[in-house]
Amino acid sequence: MRSIVQRISYLPVAALLFSGSWLVASPAASAVGPPAAVQPATAHNAEEASRLLKEIRVISEQLKRDSATLESFRFSRMNWRSHVYQLNVAKEHVNEIGERLMKLQAIRNTSEPWQQKAIDTIVPIGVNLASQTNNAINLLNENRPQVKHPDYTERVTMLADDAERMSHSVDAYLDLSAAQNKLDSLQGKAAEIES
Repeated sequence: MRSIVQRISYLPVAALLFSGSWLVASPAASAVGPPAAVQPATAHNAEEASRLLKEIRVISEQLKRDSATLESFRFSRMNWRSHVYQLNVAKEHVNEIGERLMKLQAIRNTSEPWQQKAIDTIVPIGVNLASQTNNAINLLNENRPQVKHPDYTERVTMLADDAERMSHSVDAYLDLSAAQNKLDSLQGKAAEIES
């Protein structure tokens, strides 16, 4: 049965974690030399960024449930196979988030300023999610029968915390955008009434 556990550790989470393309992408400003030219937001990229952020919100909610399930296993007699299955489900959601984060990084400089801030906030959380998932997989591989191993349960707890942070961060930025759109609409109506 060792092959089942090993198989999940070599799937895209490790590749995503170490690919570097979304781990080291930096904001528009550089610490060395003049700031990079800020490109104006394009409507297409702004729409795409909003769509990707909304998808991340949905997936991070699923990941929160996955990690809550994994955490609940600490208080039960679930065997290591149950952990493998649930960790694999969580890993798939982490990978889905990572794919969207890479797309967001590619359009970051031509998205809206609030989207750029959202991207800059959630990318490090995504890095942590990938790291915690990869570490949990490795620890489960090493200590398969010992699912209550303190290092493993700590990683599962950290995964749950990062999933919660991701969800809250994306929600906050999307709520901020919705509130700004509402404010802009109300200001437009007020301007029409005044004229």
